[in-house]
Amino acid sequence: MMDSQRDKKADAILRQVAESHSGKLTVFLGAAPGVGKTYAMLAAAKERQQAGVDVAIGLLETHGRSDTQAMADGFEQLSLQHIEYHGTQLNEFDIDGALNRQPQLLLVDELAHTNTPGSRNKRRYQDIEELLKAGIDVYTTVNIQHMESVNDLVLQMTGVRVKETVPDHFVDNAFEIRFIDLPPATLIERLQQGKVYLPEYARSALSSFFSSSNLTALRELAMKKALERVDASMLKECSIEQTSGLGVYMDKLLVLVSANSDHRYLVRVGRQIAERRQIPWVVVWVDTGKTRSPEKSQRLDATLSLAKELGAETKVLNGPTTFSVVADFIESNAVCTVLVGAGSRGRFTWRRKRLYQQLIELELPFEVTVFPERERSSESSLFSFDLKGLKGLGYWHGYFGGIIGVTIASLVAVALENFLDVGNLVLVYTLAIITVGLKFGSRSALFTALISFLSFNFFLTEPLYTFTVYSQNDVTTLMFLSVIGLICGPAASRIRHQFILLKQANSYAETLRELAQELATVNEERAMWERLIRLLSRLTHTECTIAVRGDGTELDFINEVAAIKHKLTEATVRWSFKNKAQAGAHTETLSSALVTTFPIIVDGDVVAVAGVPNVFDNTESEPYNVSLILAMLNQASGAWRRIKLAADLESARVKTEMEQLRSALLSSVSHDLKSPLSAMMGAAESLKLLDDKLSADDRVELMDTIISESRRLDSYIQNLLDMTRLGHGTLKIERDWVSIEDIVGSALRRLRRYWPNTHVQIEHTNAVPLLYAHAALVEQAIFNILENAAKYSPETAPIFVEMQVQQGDCVIAIEDRGPGIPEDQRDKIFDMFYIVADGDKKKQNTGMGLAICKGMIGAHGGNVVARAGLGGVGTRFEISLPIEQGNDQKKDN
Repeated sequence: MMDSQRDKKADAILRQVAESHSGKLTVFLGAAPGVGKTYAMLAAAKERQQAGVDVAIGLLETHGRSDTQAMADGFEQLSLQHIEYHGTQLNEFDIDGALNRQPQLLLVDELAHTNTPGSRNKRRYQDIEELLKAGIDVYTTVNIQHMESVNDLVLQMTGVRVKETVPDHFVDNAFEIRFIDLPPATLIERLQQGKVYLPEYARSALSSFFSSSNLTALRELAMKKALERVDASMLKECSIEQTSGLGVYMDKLLVLVSANSDHRYLVRVGRQIAERRQIPWVVVWVDTGKTRSPEKSQRLDATLSLAKELGAETKVLNGPTTFSVVADFIESNAVCTVLVGAGSRGRFTWRRKRLYQQLIELELPFEVTVFPERERSSESSLFSFDLKGLKGLGYWHGYFGGIIGVTIASLVAVALENFLDVGNLVLVYTLAIITVGLKFGSRSALFTALISFLSFNFFLTEPLYTFTVYSQNDVTTLMFLSVIGLICGPAASRIRHQFILLKQANSYAETLRELAQELATVNEERAMWERLIRLLSRLTHTECTIAVRGDGTELDFINEVAAIKHKLTEATVRWSFKNKAQAGAHTETLSSALVTTFPIIVDGDVVAVAGVPNVFDNTESEPYNVSLILAMLNQASGAWRRIKLAADLESARVKTEMEQLRSALLSSVSHDLKSPLSAMMGAAESLKLLDDKLSADDRVELMDTIISESRRLDSYIQNLLDMTRLGHGTLKIERDWVSIEDIVGSALRRLRRYWPNTHVQIEHTNAVPLLYAHAALVEQAIFNILENAAKYSPETAPIFVEMQVQQGDCVIAIEDRGPGIPEDQRDKIFDMFYIVADGDKKKQNTGMGLAICKGMIGAHGGNVVARAGLGGVGTRFEISLPIEQGNDQKKDN
């Protein structure tokens, strides 16, 4: 129990922290239009403005009231968005303009407004959600009749169905709710004076919606909402502070809905019960495998969507019967109250107990609340047309199949009449009944049993071709056939339902298993997305795509062809990335799109967005498909986490190896240091042993050799240390203005000292300007390439050095006539310790010279590439150093 309390306190604190990072919503709530909500909002905003807060008006509806307009004149009013709809230009709130302006407080009137088709969001409250997430405080107004949970109550009280509603949870999460009250008599007086509506509309309103009784009832509803807000705030504070004596045992409310009835009213009642008791609630629909007509699927979808809007948790459970599944759910989920509709008895189920009766007989400690459907009003709604006359037409194919089955059975029975006893021919009709039941369900099976009875009586009992029966045995046979039909038909239907559920469950498990196998062998992110796309496309029978964030703010579509084909816009994808929610087709955000986008979330961050067309097109399989898609995306998020973890481990391993390479650096340069050390040692020994025999000129030459080689060794060691620091990103290049010709000349003089027989040809194609560079590093890089060329070129073949300016870069090309480098190894030769096999068998090498060259030139913003020599013989190294950078710096100096 203590752990549960700590978890609730932690959740409450986390919610409080999340709210502190977003904007604060203040709702001005009224009982009816004209009570002064907009004026009160402007007055409150005026106080904030005088306190130094940056306030702007995003959208304001003055309804022609001069005092309201006068109050609004002191505020900045943002531009509106103009949308053309059916040839008329309409003004809407510009969400992007408000986000770019980023005021501290924004006023947005008429919270329950429905945006014009073509807007980004379907409802205005969704626009306000984006503003709050961006950290902008919002003031808005709403009337109590626009709250979704009281929609049926308002209909019952006023006879008017309010079309534009706001989910209660959105208002419940507001930072503050201010109740703006006005007595009904005063409001009616204002209406008569033309201060609410124009006179011609005022008379109509007084005779319908604005009656004294209606306004009193609406005022009471608004007061209750404000009081419930106070209770909810108190419970939130108690959950954080853990105040003794105020703890509330959080039971759960279960609302059972069906596809056979419009249970949106039941969801609204469940919302009110959960709000009064301050308990969590869940809306459950049990899929028993029965086929549903498009009307039933549409009805169920509307019910579940409304439940999500009102803040309920929704679940779709699978099982052979609703009662068995619900009973298990109640026992395992601590349900304290079950809300269920009264329902209606079917034509052939008058003896069957209703669901609420079965739940009561469970004798478990929970409350069962039965709420009958309210009478339908005359207003037109989504499901207001009469379906009674069309009730059976959805099963016409089953009845037609029964007629065909009985026809075939009758033909077979008449053909076998001379060979079999009449009693045995009943089995032919039984086979037809069972077949129809397995294929089309219980109603079709009962219909088949009825016409089988008539057909058997007409064709096979005396007297033939009449419905009269003389023989007692024939009467018994007919009764036996009827019993078989009544028993086997529903039994076959149940088997069919269980088979459908099993098939769906197997398909569900098989798809996830296949996806798990596909993802288990993937170690690269893009390949993982490609395999996920393939399985999603197979499930939805159309091409799907996945968008990931590329470099910077760019989006990378894994299947760009599908994105173009289905017109998936970046705006839809970016919205899902930002808001971590579904968007596009069949949602209330960017609903004009042809694709539904599903965010793939890992540890609270969206790593990719899947674009799935046609997921809602097949209404019968919609809940199944959506559930499976979400499960697949959740599985993919786990694979993405694994791939990233493996990449991090690989990166750590590479860093460890690089550290080992750096530690081995000084021990691996013995060959490159051997030449200057040998020259220094030889000159020093000669001075020591042959001191008296040497002439003055020889002695000076030997000392010059020691000095020059020691300077060369010191420079080379310093360059190696610079190279090591370059790998750590700490190398500081001391630049100066130098001539590239002088640098090349110095490198050639060093080359002739160690390779005196090498012939070098220098070519200038155009004038080369001065470079702002580190002369020693560039010389070392050029020398490394020259030395590499000298090692592998034939003694009689020259080395070509070419200097020119190309596209703003100084290019030094060094070309030899050696054995060349295979094309697949030309990039690898710049890796540290990499050695080309053919050449290294002939000459001793550490494989570090070209790697050092690459790093030194790269530190200057340049590049080194290896290409094939002229005519495919030898190797051509091209060193590119930028000139513009140096010229700009020279100007600065």
